[in-house]
Amino acid sequence: MHLDKNEPEHIALYLRSRGLIYENEFVESVGKAGEGNMNYTLRVTTSDKSLILKQARPYVEKYPSIPAPVERASIEASFYITAALWSGTAAQLPCLIDFDAEEHIQVIEDLGEGRDFTQYYRKQEKFPATHLKTLLDFLKELHTQSNGMSNSIDFRNRAMRELNHFHMYIFPFDKDNGLNLDEIQPGLKRLAEKYLYENGTLIERIRQLGALYLKDGNTLLHGDYFPGSWLQTDKGVFIIDPEFCFKGFPEFDLGIFHAHLIFCGMEWEEAALHVERGYPEQNMQLTQSVSAAEILRRWFGVAQLPTNFSIQEKAEWTAFLTDYLMNTEL
Repeated sequence: MHLDKNEPEHIALYLRSRGLIYENEFVESVGKAGEGNMNYTLRVTTSDKSLILKQARPYVEKYPSIPAPVERASIEASFYITAALWSGTAAQLPCLIDFDAEEHIQVIEDLGEGRDFTQYYRKQEKFPATHLKTLLDFLKELHTQSNGMSNSIDFRNRAMRELNHFHMYIFPFDKDNGLNLDEIQPGLKRLAEKYLYENGTLIERIRQLGALYLKDGNTLLHGDYFPGSWLQTDKGVFIIDPEFCFKGFPEFDLGIFHAHLIFCGMEWEEAALHVERGYPEQNMQLTQSVSAAEILRRWFGVAQLPTNFSIQEKAEWTAFLTDYLMNTEL
């Protein structure tokens, strides 16, 4: 089954074959659901209900030239099933209704019309303090409950981690990667040449972070904890898209979280204070090192964000971040 929003009759037949809609239930509308990068995701409204269908294809949906393992759908489904066992995380996750392993399709509860947190990248409104607490509480519960759990489910997610590792810790720091940075923002190439490409100490620190990322750990992580994975709805704040989940070190999730608070307009120490107060059981230097690398890879790599930092702001931040990484022991 190849999901296609222009083929509602085929979708209806598929849902009926899975026992997800009644014989006399028909599909009223099919449309895109959200702005996800990895998967083909649809909102299907029937005469009785509304469902989210999410299919993993052998490439990144937003960048079809980049191959991606279809097994990510199974890993994500396992995350939903596992985290639903803990009340502190279940309340903030949509319900997994069905998983078709052969077609790599998840059918997920539709949380209704909502918006993700990428609006805060515009820095036009302050990131709500109540949401900060909610998001940190979710991570703390996920990490705490999963630490030491049985290994009956294989959460290594090796293929997805290797894909992410390349785009986080290799590609953005390679001067021969072929990416035209000045097409993204004039002056960006000069910053990369000044601060990244010939900086042996920085590259070594980035490699160390990459090695930590690839190392198996004991704690289940969301793996992509950024505003695109946080959803505001009338029912509250929900966490979605855990296809990058794996068992590793908690500071990875926390570092990504810290970095995206910066993208949303917070100062470095302000973001650190929020993260440390909300989750004191962490290695803050490691968290901030992950954060520094995340900011740099977003600016100098493929996975760009809809932020509005000027080239001067990026120059000041890049100088600070590279200095932090070079002078901080992991």
